[in-house]
Amino acid sequence: MTTGFADYLSTKWQRVLVNVGKRYPLMYVLAMKVTDMDTNPYLSVKISGLGAMPVKAEGQQFVFDQPIPGGNFSVTAIPRGMGFSVTFEMWRDDLYGVMMDMWMHMGKSDKEAQETQAWSIFNNAFSTATGYDATALISTSHPNLDGTTTSNRPSPDVTISQTAIQAGLLNFDLLNDDRSLAQKINPSRLIYHPTNRWLVREILGSSGKVQTANNDLNALVADELTGLPSRYLTRTQDWFLAAPKEETDIEFMWRDRPMPRNFDDPFTMDADFTLYHRSATRIGEFRSIYGSTTGV
Repeated sequence: MTTGFADYLSTKWQRVLVNVGKRYPLMYVLAMKVTDMDTNPYLSVKISGLGAMPVKAEGQQFVFDQPIPGGNFSVTAIPRGMGFSVTFEMWRDDLYGVMMDMWMHMGKSDKEAQETQAWSIFNNAFSTATGYDATALISTSHPNLDGTTTSNRPSPDVTISQTAIQAGLLNFDLLNDDRSLAQKINPSRLIYHPTNRWLVREILGSSGKVQTANNDLNALVADELTGLPSRYLTRTQDWFLAAPKEETDIEFMWRDRPMPRNFDDPFTMDADFTLYHRSATRIGEFRSIYGSTTGV
């Protein structure tokens, strides 16, 4: 209604500013795979490969092996939506286009909801049990299907530094699968809070060893890590090493991609605008990511 917005119907102002500035690009699409859910809920299950090949003595029968079944994990898409309504009179007489801008800002609200949901994977990575093994994404004791355990977290936790990143890279080099066989995963990204932007630039970009007076080579240069700062990390001390997103098992999943609708009320001529989507996040194989935090 025009009540409360009467000043927008006159020439009182020469200009009206509505969140002036560039729209922030989507960040989560750089950190994880984005897929579509063909069913809801979406249920996945884990199963191991085969174990190490044993010795076969002359004349003896083959030793037969079989995969080990693991747990299952289900995710359900969460519906989100919002609406905006404006009277015909307000829409018609608005001299500054403010009401029309609200359509664009509804899309901005939708993108913020996507980011919050997607980055919850990382914000809850150290505390919330999830995935196939009912363990937090970043843990020192992921149970393997053969009874052993695997860690993708230092103990104790450490702040981001060249030494800490090198230890994380070594963790990837020594990874085994669920049957204790060597598994090769090459991390390519360092995900961190923007507060640490300048430190990360020094760590990844310096030709010499970081924060020392000597001329030693920066050993991280050859690993060609790419920094990915995210404002949606809720703790400045969190950091993660991750494989290329195509090789990770971390997903933002669409059941219904954003569905904008607009229609006129035939009885009032009010204009109604709505935006709706359904989405879920899924965490599968933890081995594609390594992380650390402090104070959690």
